[in-house]
Amino acid sequence: MVTSPSRAQCDLQFNNFSRQVVGPPVSLPGGKCQYTVNVSFDIITNTGFKYLFFHTWIAEDYPEPPIFDCSNGNTPARDPGTALQLGANRDQPGKSIADLGFIGLKDILDTVADGTPVDVTSAIATTYPHDPSVELTQPSNSPGLTATVTKSGDTLHFEVTNYQIIVNRPCGTPFTVYSDIWGSNSNANDPKAQCYICKLGFGNVTINGLQNCNLPRQYQISITTLETAVDDITYSVYVDLDMDGVVDPGEPLAFTSAPINISATQPYSSGLVSLPAPYSTEQPYINRRYIIQVDYVPPTTKGSVRVALIYPGCIALPVTFASFNAKRTARSNVAVTWETSFEQNCLGYNLERNINGGWETLAFIPSKALNGNSAERLGYSFNDIGNSSKGISQYRIRQIDFDGSARLSQVRAVRGEGQKSVTIVYPNPSKDGTVNVVFEGEMAKRNLSVQDLNGRIIKQWNNFTNNNIQITNLAPGFYTIRIINAETGEQNVEKLVVNNR
Repeated sequence: MVTSPSRAQCDLQFNNFSRQVVGPPVSLPGGKCQYTVNVSFDIITNTGFKYLFFHTWIAEDYPEPPIFDCSNGNTPARDPGTALQLGANRDQPGKSIADLGFIGLKDILDTVADGTPVDVTSAIATTYPHDPSVELTQPSNSPGLTATVTKSGDTLHFEVTNYQIIVNRPCGTPFTVYSDIWGSNSNANDPKAQCYICKLGFGNVTINGLQNCNLPRQYQISITTLETAVDDITYSVYVDLDMDGVVDPGEPLAFTSAPINISATQPYSSGLVSLPAPYSTEQPYINRRYIIQVDYVPPTTKGSVRVALIYPGCIALPVTFASFNAKRTARSNVAVTWETSFEQNCLGYNLERNINGGWETLAFIPSKALNGNSAERLGYSFNDIGNSSKGISQYRIRQIDFDGSARLSQVRAVRGEGQKSVTIVYPNPSKDGTVNVVFEGEMAKRNLSVQDLNGRIIKQWNNFTNNNIQITNLAPGFYTIRIINAETGEQNVEKLVVNNR
């Protein structure tokens, strides 16, 4: 049993933490990212709690001074946090990223036998007792959020699913977190924290991987961390038979590695390796995705992490586009180029164009991958000769598999012949509050803001990577659109008029 080194002297211990990302992260305006995770953990308490709350921050946002003082082992009852440390909104910069609580948990669990899972979703707090202005994570703002507890003696095992967390960083940015946990058996409506754990640090590892679908099946994973100190980890590979991204009872553990040293300066890469037979050679295993779990050795409160591989097994895997650009290179010529970093069962690509409101196929370009499969970077190009359209032209790629299934890429747009500006805003004036912006040239990360006549920012996007965007719901008035290349700092300003509708 492992306890937190920053635990105050009370009957509250935290163990066996595990988290699993559910589905892809979602980019939100303002450079934010929403993650949905499933977490499980054990709370050990001799008496149970009527109030039990969890607060989590990005490491650099952990409050100073902290809410609780666990430095000397004493646990005097004290007030829990307020919006000053937790924030009034779940996505408030510099504040906690997740605040979850249970009220009346003890009353529910006192009525059930050990070993019986109990749905305690109804006990998830909707209002923070000490400061009602703090927005808690709850089913109303985290769709599908559920909680189940199984009691075994003094140990409460929690399973929390569909727990949404909003982080004030772009998706894919690594970060580590600290958490406080507090409990109380008070009957007061605004209880003091009678027992608390401070600054629990959870290991931050990122797992990426792919599958090579030749027989025998191979996989390659990389594991990175923000931790500067060296940790020992192992990774395990499960075969996801029902392809739901979750390790279910009966799904096999196919491999567990020997201990591996890892740190921020010492990442791990497996290279291409195969699972032992029959998992890499026989049905039904070879057409299923793998799930990777990383565990710390020996077990610590840093917990474990599970991540499904990016590609869902070897059934009609999508092509991964490394780049896709369209650029007018002459008066009547548009050069369209794209690169792929991974292709599986790919027959080729239909290049499609939209000039007058309807999409048409310009050409079919066969895959350069041998038998449609490649883990190498491959480049493609097509010159749309004779495109003399005076208006905006849009291009997209329809990737086609050998079995006839197809997927569409993002849309790229280019200026019309004779349009000299590298940024096109249309229609301008706008009659309905909707306007399109096209960024001509090479793809880049751009920060985009829309300001009204008084200089107030009405809309904002950070690290935007597509080369066109549609802005909607603008009220009548005059606006300034400011575009900043996030990589070079180059700025471009466009004026926009929205007329009365």
